[in-house]
Amino acid sequence: MPSGFSLEDVKLLVVDDEPLLRDSLCAVLRKSGYSTQPCDSGQAALTMLMAGGVDLILLDLHLGDIDGLDLLGMIRSAGIDTAVIVVSGDSLVESAIGALRLGASDYLRKPYEVEVLLHTVRRVLHRRYLERANREIARQLENSEFMHRFLVEASPDLIFTLDAEFRFTFLSDRAVNLIGYSPKDLQGGSVFSLVAPDDADKLRYTLERVDSGQRTVEIRILRNGELPEVRHFDVVLVPARFSPNQSAKKVEFSSYIYGIARDVTEKKLAEDRLAHLAYHDVLTGLPNRALFCDRLGLSMVQAKRSGTKVAVMFVDLDRFKLANDTFGHLKGDELLKKVAQRLQSGLREMDTLARLGGDEFTVLLTGLNAVEDAGVVAHKLVADMADPFLIDGSEVFLTASIGISIFPRDGDDIETLVRHADIAMYHVKTQGKNGFGYFLPDMGEISSRRFNLENEIRRAIDQDQFELYYQPQVDCESQRVIGCEALIRWHHPTRGVVAAGGFLPVVQEIGMMGSLTYWVIERACRDLTAWWAKGLDMPRMAVNISPVVLEDGDFGDRLTGILDRHGIPHSKFEIELTENVFIADQQTVSSRLASLARSGIRIAIDDFGTQYSSLSYLRNLPVDTIKIDQCFVREIEQGREDSTIIRAIVAIASGLGLHVVAEGVETTLQASFLKTVGAREMQGFLFGRPMGFNDFSSLLSSEGAVAH
Repeated sequence: MPSGFSLEDVKLLVVDDEPLLRDSLCAVLRKSGYSTQPCDSGQAALTMLMAGGVDLILLDLHLGDIDGLDLLGMIRSAGIDTAVIVVSGDSLVESAIGALRLGASDYLRKPYEVEVLLHTVRRVLHRRYLERANREIARQLENSEFMHRFLVEASPDLIFTLDAEFRFTFLSDRAVNLIGYSPKDLQGGSVFSLVAPDDADKLRYTLERVDSGQRTVEIRILRNGELPEVRHFDVVLVPARFSPNQSAKKVEFSSYIYGIARDVTEKKLAEDRLAHLAYHDVLTGLPNRALFCDRLGLSMVQAKRSGTKVAVMFVDLDRFKLANDTFGHLKGDELLKKVAQRLQSGLREMDTLARLGGDEFTVLLTGLNAVEDAGVVAHKLVADMADPFLIDGSEVFLTASIGISIFPRDGDDIETLVRHADIAMYHVKTQGKNGFGYFLPDMGEISSRRFNLENEIRRAIDQDQFELYYQPQVDCESQRVIGCEALIRWHHPTRGVVAAGGFLPVVQEIGMMGSLTYWVIERACRDLTAWWAKGLDMPRMAVNISPVVLEDGDFGDRLTGILDRHGIPHSKFEIELTENVFIADQQTVSSRLASLARSGIRIAIDDFGTQYSSLSYLRNLPVDTIKIDQCFVREIEQGREDSTIIRAIVAIASGLGLHVVAEGVETTLQASFLKTVGAREMQGFLFGRPMGFNDFSSLLSSEGAVAH
C-alpha cells in the first residue's frame, strides 16, 4: 500500500447469499488485516453503499433478491464512490463482459486462489487510493504547483501536453514504464511518431476537434524495446490554455492540449478473449452457431448484390457415438479436432466451417455461380473422410452424411437454409449414409411427418400405447407350442395397430431404443409369470435386441436383474440378434454374449443367411439357435436354389449342435420340406399369427403347451 495508507481505514463489503462462502471470504480478508462487513442480499448492500464509507465491494452475481449485474448498474447510476471486484461461480462469458462494462474493476471466478484474491484486492485498493489522491490533488491544483506535480507523477497513467502542431511539450515520468521512452527522448517530437500507422488518421481527426471540448480516443502505441510491442491506450484529450514552459518569467497563454493516456492492453486482450469465446467453439476453435449465422446473413446480402449463390452444408458424422464410447470422451474430443482439421483443409479460405455441437458441423460456401459447385465440394469432403484417423495407434474409420441447401432457391433466411440443409442430411442418412444430397421441396413434408411421428412415439411411451404380441414357435413332431417370439405393436389413436417396422427405425434415431427395449423385456417377463400363475407351462420367450442396446455395457446386468426380479429361469429367455451385430467389434460382442450365456440366457441369430453370414462367429460365440429367414422358406414351393441354402443351414446347425427355427412357414408343403431336411422347430402363420396376451393364453391352455 502507498505511504500513509492504513488497512484500518479501509472498509470492505462482502456480498454473497451463501453463508459458508461469505464467511470464508471474510475470514481470508480479516486474516490479512482488512476490516470486512458481511452482507447477504443486494438490497442490504445497496443500503450500506448509500450510507457511504465503503471502499471496496466483493460481489457475487447470483443473489437471492437482486441480480449482481443489476446491482452494478444501480451503483453506477447512483454515482456511488466504491470499487467492485466480482467473485462469482458464473462461467458465462457474457456475465464477465457485462460486469466489466458496468464498472467492475476485476472479475474472479470461484473457486479462487487465495493469493490471487489478495493480490487483486491490494491492486484495486492501491488504484483506488491513487484515484482518490488524484481527485483530491486536482481540487488543489489551481493553488498548489506542488500538488499538481504529485498528481502527475503518482498517476498510473501517462500525462502529457501537446502544442498546436501536436508536438510533445511535457510528459510525465510514467512514460518510461508505459512506453519505454524517457520524457527527454520525446520532448518536442510529434505524437504521431508513437502511434501505430493504422491509427494515425483516427488520432489526427480527434486532435483537430479538441477545441470544441473533451475528446476520447483508443489508439495503439508502439512501445520502445528490443522487440517492439503494441500497447492499447485509452486517451482523454482536453483543451488547456496555459504555457507549460516553466522557465518563462510570465504565463504565456496559447492553445495547448492536455492528455491522459491509460494503458488498457490487458483489459483489451481479456475482452478480445471473451469475445472470441462467445463466437467460437472451445474444443475445435471453429466458429460456433452464432458466428456462422452472422456470416451467413452477410453472405446472403452480398449474394443478392452480385447475383451469385450461397450454399449451406449440414455435416453429421456417421457412427461417431460408437467411436466415442470405444475410446472414451477425451479421445473422442481429439477425434473431433482431427475431423475439423480435415474438413477445413478441403475448403477455400473464403468458406466457413463451424461446429454446432457434438459431431455436427456446418459449412458456408459463398460466391457460387452454379448449384453444382456445392456438390463438387461435398463430394470432396465425403471422399476425404474415407482415410482413417489415427487415435492411440489405432485406425478409426468415419464417414459423413452431408445435406445441402442453396440460397436463394431453398430459402431466403438463415433459419430456413440451415433447417433445409439438416433435412437433406437426414435424407442422406436414411438412404445409407456416407454421401451428400441437395434439399428437395418434398423433403420438408417428409421431415414434418417424421417430427410429428417422433412426438407421437414419445407420447405413446408415456401413455402406454404399446402392446406385446406373441407368435408361437412349435415342435413339428408334437405340434405343441414350445416357445414364442415377443413382437411389439403400437395402438395408434388414429392409425390403429402399427407393426414394429413402422416406428422402430425412428425410435432408434431419436435415441429411445434402449428404454423401449427394457420396456419390452419387463412386459414379456410379466406375461411369462402371469401364464405360470394360471397353471400354464412357461414357454421359451424370445425378444429381439438391437445392436445399439447391446453396446450398453450395463445391458447384461440389467437383463439378468429383470429376470431375477420376476423369478424367470434364465434358460426360458432368449435374445435374438441380427448378424450385423458382429461386424463392428467382435471382441466386445463376444465378451458380452459369453457373460449372458454363462448366466443361462439363450442366444439366437435372427434372419440367418441374409447379411454377414460368417461361420467364424458361429464357431467362436455362444450361439444356441439359428433362425432361417422367411425369404428362403418362401421359395420352397418354387423349387428354387433357396431350398439348397436351407439344407446347408440345417447341416451347419446340426454340425455345430445348434437349434434351428424356420420363420415364415405358411403352408403344409413348406412345413413338410423343412421337417424332411431336419428343421423341427417352426414359426409362421401356419401355426399362428402374432396375438395378444389373452389369445396366447387361450392357445397355451387349449394345446397344453409344455416347457422345452
